Amino acid sequence: MVSSASGMLEKLGVPWEIIVVDDGSTDGTAASVLRMSMQDDRIRLVSHGRNLGFGMAVRTGIASARHPWIFYTDCDGQFDLDDFRMVWDLKEGCDIVSAYRRRRRDPGLRLVYSLCYNTLSWMMFWGGFKDVDSSFKLYRRSVFDRVHPVSTCGVVDLEILLLARGSGMRIRQIPVSHRPRRAGSVSFETVRHGFFAWVRPRAIIEMAEQLIRLRIRTWRGDVG
Repeated sequence: MVSSASGMLEKLGVPWEIIVVDDGSTDGTAASVLRMSMQDDRIRLVSHGRNLGFGMAVRTGIASARHPWIFYTDCDGQFDLDDFRMVWDLKEGCDIVSAYRRRRRDPGLRLVYSLCYNTLSWMMFWGGFKDVDSSFKLYRRSVFDRVHPVSTCGVVDLEILLLARGSGMRIRQIPVSHRPRRAGSVSFETVRHGFFAWVRPRAIIEMAEQLIRLRIRTWRGDVG
C-alpha cells in the first residue's frame, strides 16, 4: 500500500507525505514502516502502542498531517489508489470529497450490516450520505479547524461529514471501485467465510452507543 501510494503521489507531482497509523498491531507493521521511513522521510509512522480503535486511528492521522489536504484510506488493499487522481481532480470548489463503493466486494452479510447502518444513520439524522463508512475520503485541512471528532469507532466517518455539513461546508460524493479482500483479517469480525462475516457483538454495541451520543450532541448543539 505504501509503495502504491508513493508511486501514485509522485505521478501527481505535488508535495506529499504518507502517515501510517499503527493502532497497536502485532504483525510487524511498525518495524516495516520504520525501515521505509529511513529510506524516505516523507513516510512517517505514528504508533498508538495499543489498540485504541478505528476512530482514534483516523483522528491521530488527521492530527498528524501537515499538508493543506488530507486523504485517508484503509491499508487492506481493497481500494484502487489510481482512483485518487479522480478524487484529487474533483476537489476544487468543495471541502470534502467522500467516495462511495460503486460495487462493494465484501461478504453478503457485511453488505447487510452496512445497509442497516447507513439506513439507521439516515433516519437518525434526517438525511445521510452514500456509503458513509467508506474509507476513501479527501478533506481540506481547514475542515478540522471547526470540526473536532470524538468518536473512537467507525462512527467517526459519519461524525465528520455531519459536523462539516452542519457548518455549511461543501461535500461532494463520487463512486470508486472496490476489490475483494485477499489477505489479512478484520479486527471486529469473528468469522469470515463465503457469505458470512460475523461482527463481534461488542463492536455493534459500541457503534450504537456512539451513534446515540452523536445524536444527543447534535440536538444540544455541542459540536464545537
